[in-house]
Parts: sequence; structure tokens; C-alpha cells
Amino acid sequence: MTTEEAPITALTAVMSPRDGADEQVDWTAVGQAWGVGFPSDYMAFMAVYGAGGVDESVGIHVPEATTQPPEGPGFGSMAGETAIMRRLWSDDGGPAGVDATPASVIAWGTSSGADMLGWLTTGSDPDTWPVLVWKRHGSPQWQIHDCGMTEFLRRLFTRDFADCPLSDASLWGDPSPHFVHWREERRRYEAGIDPYTGQLLPWHGADFT
Repeated sequence: MTTEEAPITALTAVMSPRDGADEQVDWTAVGQAWGVGFPSDYMAFMAVYGAGGVDESVGIHVPEATTQPPEGPGFGSMAGETAIMRRLWSDDGGPAGVDATPASVIAWGTSSGADMLGWLTTGSDPDTWPVLVWKRHGSPQWQIHDCGMTEFLRRLFTRDFADCPLSDASLWGDPSPHFVHWREERRRYEAGIDPYTGQLLPWHGADFT
């Protein structure tokens, strides 16, 4: 097992990739847009799971070949969430004791508790970037976890942190987290099916006219 295979293999042992899909990312274009390479475990995640959600509690963003936030609030996009995360750092200050600027943040996910998940990109090797969390309900709000994105998720699901790193603890110690790729999630919603439980949504078939 190679070094880059180890984190994703450990994660698939906890969270099934059956509803995932290869995102087929053009990593050259993404890297050129952001001016950096991306961590190998994140690239492996995109090849196995793709972007999507985990039980509607954590959303993983699509890698974008642009740093320009979309019009509107920008929720749910890598560029938009990165802009928000950098603004929070600029307005309120970043992690205590960290000699870096807001430009050192790239967001890769969000939580249902309005937390923001990203990397602190201060190292030249993306595989050494720690996970940076802005925890909406917690103190301190900025938290640094010395692990990669896939290891962060695995440790969240297995309670392998001293405390839950997110405001919403619904995935904390979850023995069977359910990931659904964003395209499949959309297809199920349009069919009136809860993407994560498989049950019909209460409003399916209702006439709101």
C-alpha cells in the first residue's frame, strides 16, 4: 500500500464509497487556477467518492478551476467558501500563534452546523497541509488538526479526536456514515426520495398550486 493509498483505504473501511463517483477532475487546470497542487489524499477522495454530502451533515466541495466566487453568497462552492473563510480570518483574526495571512486558506467543506473546513496551505508540500476548522459554535473558533482531509473524516467518524471538531455532533462516532455523490443526491431529490434514507419525502406528489 502506497502512502497516498493508505488514508483513502482507511476511510473506505469506515465509509462505503458505493454511492460515490469519480469526479474526473482536471487537476492541471485546478492547480493552475489556485497556484498550488492539492493533497494526494484529497485527489484520491475525488477519484473514489467525488464531491457530495455525508448524511446531510458534511458537504465536500467540487474542486474548481477558478478562484472567482460565484455571484450571490457563494455557499457550497470551493471558491465561494474559500472567500468566506478568508474574510472571517481577515475580520476576526486567524488561529492564535499562526504566522500566516488569510490567503493561506483553501476551503474543501462545510458542516450543517455552519462550520467551515479547509487547509492551512503554509507548507510547500500539499500532503503536509493540516486541516483548518472554523467552528461556529466553539472556543477557540479556529482549530488546526495535524492530519489530511480523509484522515480528518475518518477520525471524526471513529471519535479519534479528544473532542468533536464540529459544532454538529451527528457524525461524531457514527459507525456507518453514508456518502452520496452530489449528482446522485440531486437525482434522488428530484425523484422525491431522501438521498440518505431512501424513503419518500413527505412532500413528494403534493400539489402546492
